[in-house]
Amino acid sequence: MQENKIENIAPKKKFSGLDAIRTLAIGGVTFFHMFPDTIKGGYLGVSLFFVLTGFLLAYTTSAQASFNLLSYYWKRIKRIYPELAITVFVTLGAYYFLLPKSVSGIFNEIVSVFLGYNNWWQINQNADYFARITNSSPFTHLWFLGIELQYYFVWPLLYIIYRFLKKQFGQKFGLGLLGVLAIASAALMPIMYNPEVDVTRLYYGTDTRVYALLFGAIIGLFMGEKESGRIFRLSTNGNILAIVLLVITLVSYVFMDGQIGFTYRFGMLAMTLLFGVMLWLVTGTNLGEKLENPVCKFFGKYSYGIFLWQYPVIYLFGHMSWGRFPGSAYVQLVVICLLSVWSNKLADALLKNELYFTKPDLQDYKKLAFSGCAVLSIFLMCFGGWAFVSSYGKENVVKAELEAQLKANAAKLAAENAAAEKAAHEQAVNVAKGQVDLRGVVCIGDSVMLGASSALRKELPGCYIDAAVSRYVGEGVRIAEQLKASGKLGKVVLIHLGTNGPIAGYAQYEKLTNKLLDVLGPDRDIFWVNFYCPDTTWQDTNNAYLSNIICGYHPNVHLVNWYNLVHDKPNLLVGDRIHPSSEGIKLYGQLVRETMTKVLAEQSVTKAKKEQNKKK
Repeated sequence: MQENKIENIAPKKKFSGLDAIRTLAIGGVTFFHMFPDTIKGGYLGVSLFFVLTGFLLAYTTSAQASFNLLSYYWKRIKRIYPELAITVFVTLGAYYFLLPKSVSGIFNEIVSVFLGYNNWWQINQNADYFARITNSSPFTHLWFLGIELQYYFVWPLLYIIYRFLKKQFGQKFGLGLLGVLAIASAALMPIMYNPEVDVTRLYYGTDTRVYALLFGAIIGLFMGEKESGRIFRLSTNGNILAIVLLVITLVSYVFMDGQIGFTYRFGMLAMTLLFGVMLWLVTGTNLGEKLENPVCKFFGKYSYGIFLWQYPVIYLFGHMSWGRFPGSAYVQLVVICLLSVWSNKLADALLKNELYFTKPDLQDYKKLAFSGCAVLSIFLMCFGGWAFVSSYGKENVVKAELEAQLKANAAKLAAENAAAEKAAHEQAVNVAKGQVDLRGVVCIGDSVMLGASSALRKELPGCYIDAAVSRYVGEGVRIAEQLKASGKLGKVVLIHLGTNGPIAGYAQYEKLTNKLLDVLGPDRDIFWVNFYCPDTTWQDTNNAYLSNIICGYHPNVHLVNWYNLVHDKPNLLVGDRIHPSSEGIKLYGQLVRETMTKVLAEQSVTKAKKEQNKKK
């Protein structure tokens, strides 16, 4: 993405139309982050950026008369780090005042960003549930920059090998080696894909994504051999093909969901190849000249800044609840664009040593505004630097507190489950007095249930709880099968699965959800707690499916409306806006018991009436 400015390295020609491609790419990524339920495939813009980066880096490198390694690295440092540093430390400074808990344990993440391994850091963190769900970050999107920085680092070696092979055996042999590496990388994703496992490793991995950069490099090196850089002139067929590719891209932005298996088995590779053809068509013809316009020029110039700023702005609006106001999406877009322009101008001023703080001329409003913004930015960056340094050796407050609580709850479960049968027998006295029979309730859930396990014990004496962090519906099937085989499943089952991933919207997940219901059987009363996880893309889909489909078509499945209880009461949740606070835990248990009591009591009355009617 940062190769937006690569033409400064004196290439053979400056390609027209690249700003249009950058605009298409940054548009997809930005709208995906803002409207993930609508622009489900906007993440594909990342692949387009990868292809473009690989292309421009290869083309401009081959265009140089001689290759200076130190000069190469220094130019990339100047293009990437000034604006990155401004974005990161201004964000940290602003969050220090507005959302201090979000940056309380940020040190290791920021180090990974600047050292270029953030994607692998996130892969490692995502193996830990707490960082993936409860510790979302305003810098989550910078995994992309990690892959690009790693590629920038190894590109000189790849280029040297290419030049050697080209000299010894010809260009086709050199390009063939890059092609083999690209194919090997592309093959890893479908080979490693498992529908029941989190796809983070595939999506963030350098090894599984570098093929897009290599495909771009092959096009760039091939084009670099042409004196004009142009392969063929635009024809009617070229126009038609360009329109077709554009339509396919836009349609994919809307419909190619990152949760479906097709994306990882074939879809992402197919779209990457399509992007390569699109890039070749634009740069290899005079089509690019027809795509030049002021709008694309703006977004092309500031695409790097727009990418850097979008997630910090979106994250802030979400966690400050500003996104609820009408038109907030438009405000976010304007703020992102303004910040990207500002960080670009400030970075240029710093690099050119043009940032002076002399007595301003009150008549020069532009310089006055620039100086004021610069002072504010430096002020925030200072506090951002303090937030960064002071977070050394610390964990995120929300993460640390929640992790300790859930570990303590998990440690108690085994001993408490062992005593469940005794408590269930003691409850028989109350049942004999006419109360609803809640003996032997089995609870299967994720960390939300685990966090509220103490309240469930209080409200459902004798219940058996099997809850764990990072649990998907697929694992719920396995747990239910084990409990059924051991004879532990009673007449009433409580389910809380769907916080960590979809239970609907995709064939593979709906199949697992239905399998869970099949294992539990139609003769048991199943109470399924719905979900409040506002930072996920599946909350509304899961809740709608649970309410309309599962409870609608399965008379033995009943809804426990947790979402309705907490969605507008932030005091009932901890800082991650998912897990219940101490007050929320109490209400969770009460809600479950009240729902069960009401439903089972109504069933008892209905059954009694039917028996009376039969006697009549």
